[in-house]
Amino acid sequence: SIMTTQVETPPAPKTVVHPFVDVLENEAEFMLVADLPGVSKDDLNITAEGNSLALEAQTETLEYRRSFAIGDDVDLDAIAAKLEHGVLEIHLPKHAQARVRKIAVQG
Repeated sequence: SIMTTQVETPPAPKTVVHPFVDVLENEAEFMLVADLPGVSKDDLNITAEGNSLALEAQTETLEYRRSFAIGDDVDLDAIAAKLEHGVLEIHLPKHAQARVRKIAVQG
C-alpha cells in the first residue's frame, strides 16, 4: 500500500475587523449595538476593566475587535450583554447617583 503523509496547512491569519457599533444613551443607561454576523456567544469575549470595555469575537475567517472608553458613571457590575441573530447589545447601566433626576417644582 502507498503511504501518504498528510501535510497540515497552517490556518490562514484571520482578517481583523472593527465592527460597526451604534452608541445609544438614555437617562438610565448607555447601550452599544454591534453587528457581528456569524458570531456565536461562545466565540465572543467582552471584558470591562477600569475605564475601558473590550469586545473580541471570531468567526472561521474574521476576528472582530473593538474597545470603548467608558465613564465613571457606568456601573461595571451591572453591565449585561445579549447576542441575537448576529446583533450584539451591551447594556451599560449608569450608577443611580449619575442618573439625571427631574425635580418637581412646587407652587
